Amino acid sequence: MDQREAGRLLCDILSGRIIPEAGRTVLSSADGESLVDWALRFKVGGLLHRKLKSIGGIPTGLIPPGAGNKLREAYRNTATANTSLFGEAAKVLKSLADHRLPVMALKGLSLAKMIYGDTALRPMSDIDLLLNEKDLVGAGRILLALGYRQYFPDWERLTKIYHHLPPFKKDNGTMIELHWNIVPPDTPIKIDLAGLWERSRLIEIDHLAVRIFSPEDLFLHVCIHAGLQLQYGLDLIPFCDLTGLIKSSEDPIDWPVVLERAARWGGRKCVYLMLLLVRELMGAAPPDPILSEFKPEDYQAVFFDEALEQLLDISQEVFSTALYGPEVSPPARPIAATIGRLSRIHNVRGFQGRIRALFRKAFPPRETLASKYPVSISSPKIYLCYLDRLGHLMVFTLRVLLRICRRDPSVIQEVRQARRASEVSEWMFSPGPVRRQAP
Repeated sequence: MDQREAGRLLCDILSGRIIPEAGRTVLSSADGESLVDWALRFKVGGLLHRKLKSIGGIPTGLIPPGAGNKLREAYRNTATANTSLFGEAAKVLKSLADHRLPVMALKGLSLAKMIYGDTALRPMSDIDLLLNEKDLVGAGRILLALGYRQYFPDWERLTKIYHHLPPFKKDNGTMIELHWNIVPPDTPIKIDLAGLWERSRLIEIDHLAVRIFSPEDLFLHVCIHAGLQLQYGLDLIPFCDLTGLIKSSEDPIDWPVVLERAARWGGRKCVYLMLLLVRELMGAAPPDPILSEFKPEDYQAVFFDEALEQLLDISQEVFSTALYGPEVSPPARPIAATIGRLSRIHNVRGFQGRIRALFRKAFPPRETLASKYPVSISSPKIYLCYLDRLGHLMVFTLRVLLRICRRDPSVIQEVRQARRASEVSEWMFSPGPVRRQAP
C-alpha cells in the first residue's frame, strides 16, 4: 500500500464508508502500520482508535499490537491534554465574565463539545478566544494576573498587525490566543464581526455558559481557516470538523445562508474548494444542487487536483531532509510556505514591482518584527532582528538555488508544488480570475 492508498483508507474508516470486500482481503499488517503512521501524522490517532473499535469489516489482525498501542496512547494523550485545556479555559472564561468582557470560544473548544461528544477525539494545541478589539488589552492583562506570561514586550501595540495578540503562555504549557478577528487584516476576506456576535449561541463548558458561533458561521470559519492554511500544509482535522457540521442533525446547516454569507465575505471560492475536498475525502457534502450554486465561474478542475495533492503528499519531509540534512530537519510546512511566498513575488508584474515586493518581504515594518521576535519596537535591538531575518532568507534561498542547480529532484518537485499551491491560494482569495503560469 503506497502513501496515497493509506491516506484514502484512513479517510474511508474515519468517514464510516464501507470498504469493499476485495479491498479488505488484501490488507496486511504492514498496511496497518502505514495506516497508523498516517493517522498520527494527521493528528487523528485518537479518532481512528475509536472508529476501529466501533465499526466492523476490518480484519482483526490489520493493526499490529505495537501500532494499536500507539493509537491508544494518542487517545489518552489527547484526553489528558484536553481535560487540562478545558479546565484552564473555564477559569479564564469565568474571569473574563467577572470583568464583564464579552468573549466567544473559537474552533477547538466549540467543535469538541458540539461535534465529537468525546473531547478526546478532537486534538487542540491551544485555546482560541474572540473578543472585541477594544477589550483585547484588558483581557491580556487579566491573563497576566492569572499567571500567564507574554514574551513580546510590545504586545499591547500589535493589535493591527495580526488578527490576534501574540500567544500568552503558562508554565504548565497552556497557550491562549486572544483574537479580535478570525482572519488576518491583510486577507481579502471581510468578516461581518458584528453579525458573528449577534448570531452567537450559548453552550456549557464546565458548568459555565459560553458563547460560540452559529452553525453557519462556524462552518465558514473552518472552511476559511483551512483555505488559509492549505499552502502551509493541512492535517485531516478540519475535514473531520466539516464532516461533523455537515452531518449534524441537531443543528442542520442552512445552506442558502452559508452561500449568501460566503459571497458577501468574499470566501465563496474557498468554501467551494473545501466542500469538494471534504466530499472527496470524507464523503460528506450538501446536496448537488446546493454544491452547484457555490461553484465560481472561473473554477478549474486543476485547482482541486493540486489542493488534494498538497494535502496527501508527504514529499515535504523528503524535501526538508534534502535541504537541511538529516541532522537538522526543521518543520517542512514553513519551508513550503516560504517557497510559496517567494513564488508570489515572482508572479508580481514588472521588474520594479518584484523588487518592491522582495524589499517588503526582507524589510517588513518594525511592528511585524516585534510580533515575531521578543524585542521592543523602540529598542535598537530591533535592527539586529532585521539582520537575522535577512540572513535566514538569504541562506534559505541560496540552499534552494544550489539544490536546483544540482538538479535535486525532491527540491525541484517541492518548488514546483509550492508554486502551484500558491496559485490555488491566490485563486481562492481573489475577486476574479487568477492568471496561471505554466509549471
